[in-house]
Amino acid sequence: MIQLQGKRVTVFGLNRSGIAAAKLLYSRGAVVTLTDTRSREALSAEIAALTDSRDSNTRNPYRTYFSGHPLECIADADFIVVSPGVPLDIPILCEARSRNLPILGELEVAASVCPATIVAITGTKGKSTTTLLTAAILKASGRFPNVRIAGNIGVPLAAEVQCLTSRDIVVVEASSFQLESTVTFHPKISVVLNLSRDHLDRHGTMSAYREAKQKISANQTIGDWIILNDSEASVKDFAASTSAEVIYFTDKGPPENLSFSGTFREGAGLFAQQNGIREKICDIADIPLPGTHNVQNVLAAIAVGQIFGITGAEIREGLQRFDGAHPALSHAFELVRTLEGVRFINDSKATNVAAVKAALESLGDSQILLIMGGYDKGNDYTPLREVVQTQVKGAVMLGEHTQQIEKTLADTTKIMKAETMSEAVQMAHKHASPGDVVLLSPANASFDMYSDYKARGNDFKEAVALLQPKGTAREPKQHV
Repeated sequence: MIQLQGKRVTVFGLNRSGIAAAKLLYSRGAVVTLTDTRSREALSAEIAALTDSRDSNTRNPYRTYFSGHPLECIADADFIVVSPGVPLDIPILCEARSRNLPILGELEVAASVCPATIVAITGTKGKSTTTLLTAAILKASGRFPNVRIAGNIGVPLAAEVQCLTSRDIVVVEASSFQLESTVTFHPKISVVLNLSRDHLDRHGTMSAYREAKQKISANQTIGDWIILNDSEASVKDFAASTSAEVIYFTDKGPPENLSFSGTFREGAGLFAQQNGIREKICDIADIPLPGTHNVQNVLAAIAVGQIFGITGAEIREGLQRFDGAHPALSHAFELVRTLEGVRFINDSKATNVAAVKAALESLGDSQILLIMGGYDKGNDYTPLREVVQTQVKGAVMLGEHTQQIEKTLADTTKIMKAETMSEAVQMAHKHASPGDVVLLSPANASFDMYSDYKARGNDFKEAVALLQPKGTAREPKQHV
């Protein structure tokens, strides 16, 4: 446990994680300094959120630095806490390292004082879905007084720890940004869903990205568990660097090895195997989410349930109760509308190549009009070539930096360009036929045109809502 009482701590970044960390630190007796590159005026809502959490008669105890990070903000600090969105290589943090100041993430600090059992889930894609599925299964068992979700899913762990006890479970979605600034983070169960090229604009190399992900199990020991995707060699390799007991999941058919411990798909059913004994858990038809890519997410969640001794019947009940309307699943393979036999799917949350590939493959034999583009994080689009050539009848490029996508996919499908989302949607609709799918699955972050993937997805939904059937012509204005 990190000692907080009386410590002088500087928190970088006043987003949700930074605010939650500041509140937690203050409640545990730390002297807290806050710093952000944005102005005081731009942070008025965040400052209000800090103030509202305390008695209005209490003097604001935070020292604050806005519009930049001056050296004074770390002058007397014992250690630094960074929000996930703050890059670790900015000059002020390089200076802090030269002064031997520990730099920790909000997840690290919160987990160090968290009394509950932690289940941590990471991967390039599917983290939010698997986090919610896992929590639903744990809740349905009725074995735990309190099951919470936290982390990258939108609720910082630092905001939850005060509500938890040693009898509770918290399921944490852990991103590479959060994991890279951990030191002692130690979940009881860790889950690694997949690993593919992403966030290289932040991590620099695939090796550094992988290193960040591996921190999820770095401190696990005998008596802990790690759940790994048996279908991906790069994920299976995580087993070599941990002392935790390894459980696997795979959607590639039943394992030949009778010593296999974990979950798998066979035909239309999902099964669990332990000590050579197989048990059918449910049918794929019972999965409450669209897209075959969610089979792996469900298998991983079932594996967590198995570790906790939850029965197959309880797991099925958890899946049946699952609420797919959770905000974290908005903009993730979300059916927006069907117009004249054409489905419009909002997958704005697909900000990497692996997520786009999974979405395309989930659509089976459907012909697709694909809307792509955005802020490129260092992607390699080559893995999309085969599936695009087979399934995509046209790709609409949206955004200023689509040259690499166009170059990679140029000979695989018809490439079109649009300047606005409305134009992209209209263009895709024009080329779509009954039975086709218009899919927004960008493979990129949204920051070239939007504040986040949600704003991008909402723009897509608004543009789709305005579409008229192709045979409908607007009536000309009457002149009098």
